[in-house]
Amino acid sequence: MSTATERTALLADKNVEEQDTTDVDGSTDDGNEKQSSFVTIFSIWNVMMGTSLVSMPWGYTEAGLATSLVVHVAMVTMTVYTAYIILVCAANMVDPVTKKIPELIDMCRILIGPWTIWLNIIGSSIVFGGALIVYWILMVELLYNSVNSFYYFSDPTTNHTISTLSPHNVTCQLHADLQQTGIPEWWKKLVLPFIFIPLFLPILQLRKITFFSRLGAFGTLSVVILIISVIYKCVTWGFNANFNDTHSIHYIPQFKSSFPSLSGLLAMAFFLHNSLTTIFKHNKYQANNVRDLFAGYTLAFLTYTVIALSIYLAFPGPKSCIKQNFLDNLSYNDEVALAAQLVLFLRMLTVFPIVAYIFRVQLFTLISGVEYPGKFQVAIFNVLLITSCVLCAVFFPNVGDIIRYAGAFCGMMIMFVLPCTVRYIYKRKQGTTNNIETIVLVIVSILGVVNFIGQFTVSD
Repeated sequence: MSTATERTALLADKNVEEQDTTDVDGSTDDGNEKQSSFVTIFSIWNVMMGTSLVSMPWGYTEAGLATSLVVHVAMVTMTVYTAYIILVCAANMVDPVTKKIPELIDMCRILIGPWTIWLNIIGSSIVFGGALIVYWILMVELLYNSVNSFYYFSDPTTNHTISTLSPHNVTCQLHADLQQTGIPEWWKKLVLPFIFIPLFLPILQLRKITFFSRLGAFGTLSVVILIISVIYKCVTWGFNANFNDTHSIHYIPQFKSSFPSLSGLLAMAFFLHNSLTTIFKHNKYQANNVRDLFAGYTLAFLTYTVIALSIYLAFPGPKSCIKQNFLDNLSYNDEVALAAQLVLFLRMLTVFPIVAYIFRVQLFTLISGVEYPGKFQVAIFNVLLITSCVLCAVFFPNVGDIIRYAGAFCGMMIMFVLPCTVRYIYKRKQGTTNNIETIVLVIVSILGVVNFIGQFTVSD
């Protein structure tokens, strides 16, 4: 998210590089080591694989099949285009003395003005804040589901009732255990959101969290396990789609007016733009940067499409039952679901402090010029952050909505408007502007704004 990725998404500064978007997930990397194109492509994919994964099937239900595919292709096309713009401009604006490749925030400051730093602060705060809130909500839901699964398997003689699916019941779950659970439903809002406070508050107060940054590879493993679990469940369910009979519980419409929900999710899913040069500066063959960029985005596009389409077409109940976190649709007595949720829960536990640390470092560095201004200031920051996470987990635990709002807003500024503005001003200074490219830049910027406004036209 950014964010994550999710899930946004951003990377750390010189100390830790990480993204989720929403979404945010990655690994540390500093120094001048060079990496192959394969590693670069995989890094792009890994950074973009965030919390948007669990909400993408819901996004497809919000848009309809045909509209989903059109929106998905359109969003990846626009995002990879603006990413390409950033790469090209950065390559042409390398510092002649230090040879440093500028990030988007540096190019905005040079070409547009220093006031754009505040836009980046606002955008980064929303990306990181949204990602951390989503992580907190997911930890609550994953812990709740996992405990109930353990309760089910530890007491197999208990009478478990299979629920009746209803397209009008937003809480409907596939084979959900509504008769007895290990912990009651109200714990999700009144107990579990608070249970992580004594764990994370002391950790977030630390000056460095090097230990957690070394667990970045676990994020990749969790994504792979999630993909395998989805494919397994979909093969088990089979094909459950009907495109003609509107009365069928498997009916799939081609168009729905709530499609901005999907475009908002995708804005977070494909968010990479203020971390691009951090990834590509280590590419061994700089001439391959554009090719590797397209390859990385293509891989991310295919992954999101496979996850979303598989669940959307195979889900055996009414498609309106697919939740904003599709893992909530899985049964407590499902071993595959339990394994996937445990792995994701452990991932959230390790990623949350990393993302919070990066958020703190970037925010204080931009505002005060130092990474750690003092224990008191950091304590206030941590209290405000955790309070926001808890309040959303209690009163607004809708991960899909949080991702789409945060993604659309940050995408509007950092992914569409600012890169297009940077490109136009740079070309104008070089005296190489042309009408066709200018029109394209204006259209992309307008679509970014429309995408954000469109989020408010969707009824929750």
